Amino acid sequence: MNHLSAIDRRDAKRDIQAELLAGIEEIARNEPAAAHEITQTDVALARQKAQMSQASFAKTLGVSVRTLESWEQGVRRPSGAAQSLIKLFIKNPDFVREALS
Repeated sequence: MNHLSAIDRRDAKRDIQAELLAGIEEIARNEPAAAHEITQTDVALARQKAQMSQASFAKTLGVSVRTLESWEQGVRRPSGAAQSLIKLFIKNPDFVREALS
């Protein structure tokens, strides 16, 4: 489970409080929020949080298993719509699964 240790390493370096305060300051200044690009570890994290196999996750996203594998390996990047759905899976996988079933 290399991708989980990569996620843990990434998150260990984050200062969530500082990120939240910076976001609030951007809102107060009426500045657009920084965009977050989905990474291969995010795709794997979303699938794991949803407790879905690659085949079922790919079907839910409307892509082939091969495409999902290429996202998880960092070979290709998900489209904007797929990135939005992946972000939702990370935040609330049960809601997304129920809404799409």
